[in-house]
Amino acid sequence: MKQFIPSRSIEFIDNRISRFIAQYGKCAVIGIELGLDDWYCHDKTTYYLTKDDSYRNLTILNESVHRLIHKRNQEKIQVLLNALKLNKKQLEKVHELSEQCLNGVI
Repeated sequence: MKQFIPSRSIEFIDNRISRFIAQYGKCAVIGIELGLDDWYCHDKTTYYLTKDDSYRNLTILNESVHRLIHKRNQEKIQVLLNALKLNKKQLEKVHELSEQCLNGVI
């Protein structure tokens, strides 16, 4: 996680901190505690389409989960799925987030 992203709004920066705290520093999908550099603030609906930096549009994810949500190459998706070993509930959450950002179901 970068401390400051100059291309994003102050609202985004404030809301990502709030979301991280609300999630107790854990990934919204796999529930593991996140460190300083292994997480990403994900826009549920694609930012470039909506420009929505609101709290409700953000979620905190492990970096590998975030990459999985945005992958389209089936081989790379399978590699990440094998590494993450997601259960059914976690996989459903990944599918939901992937659909919300217009990437379709994994």
